[in-house]
Amino acid sequence: MTGIPEHNRLGRLGRAVARRVSILLLLVITVTILSAVLVRLAPGFGMDESQLDLRLSNDSVASVRTELESPGTLLGLGNAVARLAHGDWGVSLALHQPVRELFLERSSLSLRTFCTGLFLAWTASFAAAVVLAWLRRPALDVCAALATGAWLCLPAAVIAVLCLYFQLVPGLALSAILIPRIFRYTRNILQAAASKPYVLAARARGVHEPSLMGRHICQPAAPELLALAGISISMAVSAMIPVEALCDSPGIGQLVWQSAAARDLPVLIYLTVLIAVVTCVANLVSDTASTLLSPEAW
Repeated sequence: MTGIPEHNRLGRLGRAVARRVSILLLLVITVTILSAVLVRLAPGFGMDESQLDLRLSNDSVASVRTELESPGTLLGLGNAVARLAHGDWGVSLALHQPVRELFLERSSLSLRTFCTGLFLAWTASFAAAVVLAWLRRPALDVCAALATGAWLCLPAAVIAVLCLYFQLVPGLALSAILIPRIFRYTRNILQAAASKPYVLAARARGVHEPSLMGRHICQPAAPELLALAGISISMAVSAMIPVEALCDSPGIGQLVWQSAAARDLPVLIYLTVLIAVVTCVANLVSDTASTLLSPEAW
């Protein structure tokens, strides 16, 4: 059997991973710089509502202006990347606490909500997609498409309010937002894999349905499912903001919401960078895993 030598395959994969890591670092630096640029160009940059209060003395107004111009507020563009690299995330203007401490205090709860919602969404979506591919009933497929289409019309805020009304945990609200999105893509991937000629040939030769589903449908579709997993992480990160804000869950999503309402720029800048890092890392891992599992890599 001919093929690519082992050291060539490993070298090619190593170069691909190194290239993706370099792109990740470049994206992080770019997001940090662009965030600082957008802040500098935003209306009202360097101003605070308290400076317009006529009841304050000149000394009080000068103190507020000094606080806004302090290094911790990240008004300097050139220091943004350096401070992030050294672990200095600035100080919250609204809460008067270091941004890093605020993040660490809320990260455990957000991580629990994130993992719960993503796990439940993937479990329910993948199980439903496998059942539809197994049964091969067009009527059930049409009903599932109509149900998920109607489900997608519900805004994330409405789902979060309903979960709050029924006193459900935020993880269930997050999973309810993700299920129709993940299910539609998963169903399409499995249906495309089930229509391949080798699947029809295996079914004609009498291969048992469980083996057919596992070895001939799910296994070849694994690279695409891993790519979808990376995208679902990005969807979950964005959906956590309304979920935690409306469900009154003191996590990072609620912190982003409160910071946006209070124009707390240091928190918004670094949490934007953090969300970008999480998204890029998730895509990097899923892309690398998809490359390793694809037949072309070996």
